[in-house]
Amino acid sequence: MKTSELYRIEVAPLLILPIGKSPLFSYLSKEPIALGSLVAISFGKRSLEGVVYGIAPLPGKAPTWMKFISSVIDEKSLTENQLALTRYVSEEYFTSLGKTLKHFLPKRVIRKKKQKNTRHDKKVVLRLHKNDSALLKKFLASKRETVSYLNLYTLQNQVQFFSQLVKKGATKHEQTLILVPEIALLPSLEALFSEYLPKEEIAVLHSKLAPSVSFEAWEKIRFGKASVILATRQGLFAPFHTLGTIVVLEEQDEGYKQWNMSPRYDGRRIARKLALLSQAKLLLASGVLGIDSLYRIKKKEYVLLDPLVTLPPLAQSLRIVNLRLERFRKNYSPLSQELITALEETRIRGEQALLYIHRQGMNAFSVCENCKNIFRCPKSGHILSSTQDGTFRCLSCSYKTGSFPSCPHCGHLTFRSVGFGTERVEREVKKLFPGACVFRVDGTTMRTEKNIQKFFTDTSAGRIDILIGTQMILKVHTLLKLTLIGMIDADSLLSFPDFRADEKLFQILTRFVEQTRRQTGISSKAKIIVQTFHPESTFFQRIEALDSEAFSHKILTEREDLFYPPFSRLISIACHGKTEQEALTTAQTFGEALRKLLPKKGSRYRLGIPESAKRIVSKKLFESSLLLRFPTDETLPENIRSFLKKTDMSDTIDVDPLSFL
Repeated sequence: MKTSELYRIEVAPLLILPIGKSPLFSYLSKEPIALGSLVAISFGKRSLEGVVYGIAPLPGKAPTWMKFISSVIDEKSLTENQLALTRYVSEEYFTSLGKTLKHFLPKRVIRKKKQKNTRHDKKVVLRLHKNDSALLKKFLASKRETVSYLNLYTLQNQVQFFSQLVKKGATKHEQTLILVPEIALLPSLEALFSEYLPKEEIAVLHSKLAPSVSFEAWEKIRFGKASVILATRQGLFAPFHTLGTIVVLEEQDEGYKQWNMSPRYDGRRIARKLALLSQAKLLLASGVLGIDSLYRIKKKEYVLLDPLVTLPPLAQSLRIVNLRLERFRKNYSPLSQELITALEETRIRGEQALLYIHRQGMNAFSVCENCKNIFRCPKSGHILSSTQDGTFRCLSCSYKTGSFPSCPHCGHLTFRSVGFGTERVEREVKKLFPGACVFRVDGTTMRTEKNIQKFFTDTSAGRIDILIGTQMILKVHTLLKLTLIGMIDADSLLSFPDFRADEKLFQILTRFVEQTRRQTGISSKAKIIVQTFHPESTFFQRIEALDSEAFSHKILTEREDLFYPPFSRLISIACHGKTEQEALTTAQTFGEALRKLLPKKGSRYRLGIPESAKRIVSKKLFESSLLLRFPTDETLPENIRSFLKKTDMSDTIDVDPLSFL
């Protein structure tokens, strides 16, 4: 049979296109090109790059409009599993395939010739505790399609457990992906794994790496030289050679959700899909059980490797401080007198303290004293945070005010600060304890890899006396002399209008209790102080009366009554307009059309009314959003999915949003 001289190549250009249209375009080639290859193409008057998704012999004569592939940049740049995963992410999260592909393609650099490294096998013998060994055997014996759940606090030695898991996979020439929610956790994890595994078999991936380092790790994974990949959610898109196991550490953490750019994916859901595509085992591990995981365990979607542990009421391990009494005593410091005394005692004993605050900066936010408007960033629209030098900066972009900022609404020069931030707490602590080594951990201090490495070095060496930070410090396991934990302002979480607020605070406090409990030899001296203006709130009443199991079941019951996750999935649709009325009208029109498509017997499908339009300064537009809820155990109907794909490119669709406010 005579073969065709030309081939029809289906290419997805690396370009943001309307999601309602086909992302593939046909090109010609005289030679067959492998699927997943990165190619150069002519797209209109532009020269672009694209990825090959299909190939077939061209029957008959080539159409005059069909162009030839310009060149092949990298053959088989993406694996078959990566191609399937790009399709899934694009469809599931309503994102252009071209934009999704950019997450799967690292910035290419010229390969530098290096001397060959000789392999140095580690001579350290891993001897697991009897309980850890039994848990590992149980996981290895599980079926490929099952999702296993493990309580990290039941392990005697977490690093040895996962190192042995990696070695078991390496003997079968399989790779292990270990995900963490924060970049700050990777240096310590890499150092610990290096004690048991050859360094050349460890690959690290995160967004702060230099392009050359990132590309080198990418290639090491691609050619199967890395047996373990330590990564943030970015690691899900790597070109695995033979992926055998995926481990998601701190699986309840919100850091796995990408919320500020498209595709707005949830790393845990992507991990489940990747495990299915790769026929790999998936292990979810955490020291704090999330409500979503509890729901899936009850539905037998997750398999428990060890029985759930019921903790006694949290209030028994906490000291609740009423900040209203502190203000009555003329103490306006972020630190109560009881916390100051506890810090002094901890310093005298030569031990370590951790101060948790939910917000970075000097204060939670600032309000103009004249017009009462909140001081916001003119670029992003986010709340501006005051700094120690008297200026205000945006935590979402690089914007910073001058030394004498004025209110953009009325021109007034005086602002009133509300709430506490990490910088204000740091200033207060340094003033009270001038000789102490104080380290602040937040989005500002952890922006570069150098700062992250310094933080790891200082904590490992025990040089930090008082650690101050936001949620990223909750996962630090290198504070070996930690005996005091202080929560500066519990109300910053509870007062936020979020249906997950109680769950988040409960998880944070549970982690505090477990961290102090695991400190060997000093548990009797460990102290946890929680400061609040509302000790009489429902939350504090519950943690005083209910154990961990009863508390979780109470939240589950409330979520079911209100039809909130995990009993439903959320889709937030944000419509935009040049004026407030235009944005609101667009959202109302969109909502009316969408409501007609909901199942008639679909009382379980709920569409909220559009919110009042708010101004998005960065886009110079107004935004009005509405929320669709549908059952977790049902697939979104195709007619609704098709309708959502036809939305304007300026509108934003967020599947499984962290918040719908």
